[in-house]
Amino acid sequence: MVKHFLKVFIASLILIIFILSVTALGYILLIDKDIVIGSISPIDENTKKTEFYESSTFDYGTPVGKAASNIKRFNVLLVGLENYRTDTIMVVSYNLNDKIADIISVPRDTYLPRSADVNPEFKKINAIYGEEGIEGLTIRLQELLGMPLEKYIAIDYEGVVACVNLIGGVEVNVPFHMQYTDPYDDPPLYIDIPEGLQLLNGEQSLKFLRYRSGYSNQDLGRIEAQQKFIKSAAKKALGLQLPALIKEAYSYIETNIQASDLLNLASDLVGFSAENINGHTLPGMETPLEGLSFYIPDEEGIKNLIYSLYNLSTE
Repeated sequence: MVKHFLKVFIASLILIIFILSVTALGYILLIDKDIVIGSISPIDENTKKTEFYESSTFDYGTPVGKAASNIKRFNVLLVGLENYRTDTIMVVSYNLNDKIADIISVPRDTYLPRSADVNPEFKKINAIYGEEGIEGLTIRLQELLGMPLEKYIAIDYEGVVACVNLIGGVEVNVPFHMQYTDPYDDPPLYIDIPEGLQLLNGEQSLKFLRYRSGYSNQDLGRIEAQQKFIKSAAKKALGLQLPALIKEAYSYIETNIQASDLLNLASDLVGFSAENINGHTLPGMETPLEGLSFYIPDEEGIKNLIYSLYNLSTE
């Protein structure tokens, strides 16, 4: 279950580290012909032609839409899959003008019913993928957030261990002694990570990212830990020579981002720093409802967050 967050971690790493590292990316796409990209969805010729940072289904007549027409902001959905459900959902938004990246984590229990009559479990956002696929989930999130969103990335979790080891580990300040045992997991899970500043290798990072039970606020605590881990990994990787790392990670990717789109980012991405990564959680609150625990979105809070990204006043 939790291990599928790792797809999101490495996808975030690819977007924040790899895509934003223009020199290395150009080397891979233009010079190294041996790169293997797992899967890139073909472009539908009937789809409205848009810039790579736009959405063909978004209403650009809204205040955010009008602002988006004047601001180059690249939004990407990152999902971690658990069979027919999404265990972890993030939206990474990068301002190509200010060179600032924002990660919006969406709790898997977010209340987003598509029908009042369905089983309560299917009113959670993590059930949408099984019914409507990745494209349907992308549109639902575009509606929930009120911002253009069409691109997505998914990646196999096996890439996490390889890529973390490739960059020489990730430094993390572990908030408390993490101990957990689940002999029935597949494979069996044994976590024992001491408190304090640690340089975690690939296997240790996998366990750190799977850990959930010890946080007082469970998923929300895990989200905060995930975002700190991503920022630390990005800072480490940006200081390295990246072609081999990109090549290793790309073999795990499934995405609808075209290689030509990546090259279009070049002039706008020079100078990006890991210090310019901001973490957010979808505004809302945990509430028991219909016999289950849901995370109820705060519409006003979401509006304020998205308006802030697009430099709009909420007054």
